[in-house]
Amino acid sequence: FFCVIIIHGKVKPPMTVLRIISIAAFVTLMIQYGLSTIPLESSTSRILKVEIRGPIQPSTASYLERVIEKADGTGSSAVLIELDTPGGMLGPTRKIVTTMMASKTPIITHVTPSGARAGSAGTFIVAASHIAAMSPATNIGAATPVGASGEDLGETMESKASQDAAALLRSIAKERGRDSKTLESTIFRSASFTSEEALTAGIIDLISDNTSTLLQDVDGLKITTSSGSVTIQTLHIPVVEFERTMLEKFLDAMGNPNITFILLTIGSIALTLEFLQPGIMIGAFVGILAMGLAFVGLGQLPVNWLGVGLLAGAVILFFVEAQAPGIGLYMAGGLICFVLGAFLLFGGLSTPPLHGSAFAVSTWVIGSASAVLAGSLLLALKAFAEAAGKGMPSHAAGIVGSVGVARTNLDPLGSVQVESELWSAEASEEGIRIVAGERVIVNRIDGLTVFVSRIGEGKKSSEKEETKT
Repeated sequence: FFCVIIIHGKVKPPMTVLRIISIAAFVTLMIQYGLSTIPLESSTSRILKVEIRGPIQPSTASYLERVIEKADGTGSSAVLIELDTPGGMLGPTRKIVTTMMASKTPIITHVTPSGARAGSAGTFIVAASHIAAMSPATNIGAATPVGASGEDLGETMESKASQDAAALLRSIAKERGRDSKTLESTIFRSASFTSEEALTAGIIDLISDNTSTLLQDVDGLKITTSSGSVTIQTLHIPVVEFERTMLEKFLDAMGNPNITFILLTIGSIALTLEFLQPGIMIGAFVGILAMGLAFVGLGQLPVNWLGVGLLAGAVILFFVEAQAPGIGLYMAGGLICFVLGAFLLFGGLSTPPLHGSAFAVSTWVIGSASAVLAGSLLLALKAFAEAAGKGMPSHAAGIVGSVGVARTNLDPLGSVQVESELWSAEASEEGIRIVAGERVIVNRIDGLTVFVSRIGEGKKSSEKEETKT
């Protein structure tokens, strides 16, 4: 985050750097988007291949929607989806299913390689495909709706969510000719099936070891798309991998809950330091950049705003502790809020079952971040305490021994000017009257009052002051 840009020999300030980075990122994304919208050649038939690895989130839905739209527009022979997902968000999954059901291009989904799975949301994607295939030693199912971290929902919420998901699977099964009862069991009983069991139960169409075998197996099959009956042609057809745009890759990266949590932590600490020591702007620059990226990530994840509130509360408590260091009560409360907020950020405290979503912050990340944060705070508070103990050097103490001019008569009180500053003054010796305009020397300071004597009498007066002390 800490970067310096030098143009024509001048170092640009952080806010200028932020502006330059923002403009450069915008131009890069626009160029990338422009390149992504250039039509593929339609003179030669081809198969568009995409890979879905990881949780289903909004960026995944946008990516698949763009792929299918491109395939429909260029007359591609098929869209091949290689799938390996633990599940994901229901909203983006519905969007994917809707796009697949409306596709004019045959969609072939292959759960691969061996050891891969089409868990939870993956079950809907496989079922909605025109051709559903799995590699040996893969599994599908366990589509019961759960919380963001895999925790069970309340009875009422679970019933509503399950019925809603089951209705969607029934409509998919009817449209694609799959066994609706078996698909429903993945929701109501959290049933999961191996590739052989899924083929026997009528969830998938075939088992294929790899992409080459799959394309040979499906060649010549007749299916029905939104445009009518279509015969799949895959032999001797080039397979072209459809790349994600830079924006889609960026959103996928930001959709990692660990990255989003780390960015939130960095942004919160940086902004807190900026509030404690304003004017440097480095904290503001890093904080704004990190928080901006974190909120992009939050848009890709099922956020629990209670967790966000606890993290915000932790920052406030850290700030209060830094403002008035004490026994560390506010810091302890802040650390507790920080840890709880991290666990609740994308779900609850329950340990996710095997079919649970991957939307949870790693306990290792939480532990490491908490340890680093606690250590940093202890060092910062120690520095604050030492600074408070030593105190700031006093400008007033530096004028002892300085020469000034009496602006009024001192009999014994009046005012004098010392180093261009006007002070309340009192004559150091009793019974001595100092006339306005006379030069005086400062013997000592008491609060906002200086004790002075005439030039030549300062040494004598200072000795008397020390004797009194």
